[in-house]
Amino acid sequence: MNEYELLNTESGNAVVVALDHGIGMGSVEQFEDPRATLESVIEGGPDGVLVGPYFAERFADVLERADVDILVTADFVSPSSQPGEDVGPWVQQRAFDVERLLACDPVGVKSVLAFGRRDRQAFERNVEYITTLAEELRGTGVPNIVETVMWGKEIPDRFETDHEYVANACRIGWELGADILKAPYTGDSERFEQIVSNAPVPVMILGGPASGSVEMILEDVSGAMQAGARGLIVGRSIWQAENPADVIRSLNEIVHQGRSVETAWSD
Repeated sequence: MNEYELLNTESGNAVVVALDHGIGMGSVEQFEDPRATLESVIEGGPDGVLVGPYFAERFADVLERADVDILVTADFVSPSSQPGEDVGPWVQQRAFDVERLLACDPVGVKSVLAFGRRDRQAFERNVEYITTLAEELRGTGVPNIVETVMWGKEIPDRFETDHEYVANACRIGWELGADILKAPYTGDSERFEQIVSNAPVPVMILGGPASGSVEMILEDVSGAMQAGARGLIVGRSIWQAENPADVIRSLNEIVHQGRSVETAWSD
């Protein structure tokens, strides 16, 4: 049996769909109707969904009916102070206290550790709430999931999945108290395996903006699983697809059964 309920599946891995984008981004394309998007995701049979605590409360009927694991987001991360815009400067802070988060009976609590910030004080505040949350969750049985990302302007877009950056970010993440890491896949299974094997905590991969290609996210997941990742926590690449349920079913086959992309997606 795995240490955490999230990974207590037959395979020891998990397919989690991230649906927490509305907290900082507003009414995202193809997520304008939260209930409809949630139901289209649930239809595919994921192991869990990542949502905000108030989302979990408002749509408790759907979540309870689906009997799906709930992960909750602890912070507010927005690319702008203008709602729905991506014009900067972006804003990040802790949004919910631990009592509010644990009231959702989650199998994980996720927060973002963002590198590359030009504002040193903002980065310091980020580190402070990450470590505070780690201590607050200690002994609760609920894992502290830290999403390590290179979003700051000091890091060019092309380096967001750079092997050295990701390796260093993951190391810092678990050293600051992450029980599970949510990390970018670097695109190279052999090199990513080094990151996974060097981490004393499970590594799951994130998705980022939808690429428009289902095969691309499936290939990334397949490569990450071959490297020893324990699954994924992905949002837009799933629910912005033409048929989210089909994508989730294919991901389940790759993550839980080890099937190839060609076999999983052709079915």
